[in-house]
Amino acid sequence: MPTRIRKRSRFAFLMLPALFLAVAGYFAWQSTRGDFSSDSREVLAGERAERAAVLAALEAERAELETRVKRFRADRYDADLLDERARAQLFIARPGEIVVFHDPAAGGDGGSMFMGTHGR
Repeated sequence: MPTRIRKRSRFAFLMLPALFLAVAGYFAWQSTRGDFSSDSREVLAGERAERAAVLAALEAERAELETRVKRFRADRYDADLLDERARAQLFIARPGEIVVFHDPAAGGDGGSMFMGTHGR
């Protein structure tokens, strides 16, 4: 019965360490240029700051809208305020009314759009 004696390669013992070195090199490269690198984290931190500012603005707008809605509840609403706002947004005036348009950007107290009525 013949036997074969296989001679081992000189570099066979280096194959496993070379494989591990290649895997470690890949992860090292990904840590500097991949999706989870320090550069990407800085970009994500900037986006997070921008979105936090947008969120704060939206929360302030929501709080302001909630306070406006509270004013129009049935148990608390001011009929004059409701009438004034409805007519201002719909651009409606009663016959015989004098409408004075006021530009808040020009200054002043930011008064009402409808200042008074003209009797017949």
